[in-house]
Formats: sequence, structure tokens, C-alpha cells
Amino acid sequence: RDTEKIQLEQSEIAENFLVEVETEINVLRDYFRSLAKRFYPSSVAGLSVSNNDGENLQRYNIDAKIESDNSDGINNVKIFCYDMTLLFKGQNHNIDFLFHDSRLFDGINERQKAELFKIVFEEFMNSKKQYIATVNQNQINEIEACMESDLFQKIVKNNTVLTLTDDNESEKLLGITVEINDD
Repeated sequence: RDTEKIQLEQSEIAENFLVEVETEINVLRDYFRSLAKRFYPSSVAGLSVSNNDGENLQRYNIDAKIESDNSDGINNVKIFCYDMTLLFKGQNHNIDFLFHDSRLFDGINERQKAELFKIVFEEFMNSKKQYIATVNQNQINEIEACMESDLFQKIVKNNTVLTLTDDNESEKLLGITVEINDD
């Protein structure tokens, strides 16, 4: 009974906290939704934060949704929007960069990939934050096909810091070939 009493008290504290920070949650929700609408203007999108009063250590449930996000592409856009929301509107953190691996861009329609890079450029351009992405050549080609050449130059080409290939060792990340023994 003592455990149940403590859980009820903690649940009440969490509910009161959610009421106190409702304005901040609305800012997060609105920012997330505004990003998602740039990709999918007709889709329902949003964030919800609720009290998790179950017997566990996770006090809050945070659910990011974009309609039909069970598809890989839409789910990856959801991850992008969520990460951007945490970076730009989140509080109580000192993180000033965002990194996405090329895997994030898999399954995303080429027009949405181009929109993603436009958003990155707009959001990071006048901030003291940094965006780092590993992007495969085929993905770059898809983005280039969906952007005007001067915009592609401004957003992608002018902001490419390092290009890696497997043509020779000097163009690899470490400048060498790493051999892995299967013994």
C-alpha cells in the first residue's frame, strides 16, 4: 500500500507539472507541427506529452506523430522534426549540434529530402548551432534534381565540409584502410 500511495503522489505531482508547463509544451507542439506541415501539408501531425502512471521509471510519455508514420520515409521525417524540435525549442540542455546519418534519408521522397535541407539551412543559418549529416551520393543527386541549381549550390555545395570516397586511402575518413580480422 505504501508503494501504491507513493505512486499516486508521484502521479499527482507529474499531472500538476504538466499543467504548469502547458505553455512550453504548446511551443514544442507548434514547432513540431510547423516542421511536419512543410513536408506533409494535409497530414495530421503533433506531439503529446502525458503522465505515465504505470509501475515503471518513465514518468512521461512523449509521442510524436505524423499521419501514416508507419512508412519508413514518413517515420524518418518524424524523427527529423522531433530532433529539430528538441534542439531548437527544448530546454535544460547545452547541445548545440544535430547529427544525422545517411540512414535517416532512406525512404524519404526526394522532394522531402530537398525540403529537409532547406529547413536545415533556414534554421541553422542564423544560429550558433551546427548540423552534421552524412549523405550518400545518390541522395545528394536526388536533392540536386529537386532544387534550383543556385539554391543547391547555396545550401548543399557551399556547406559541404568533407567529401569522402573509396577511390583511394587519402579520401577515406581516417586516411587509411582498416582491416578487420575475422579470427
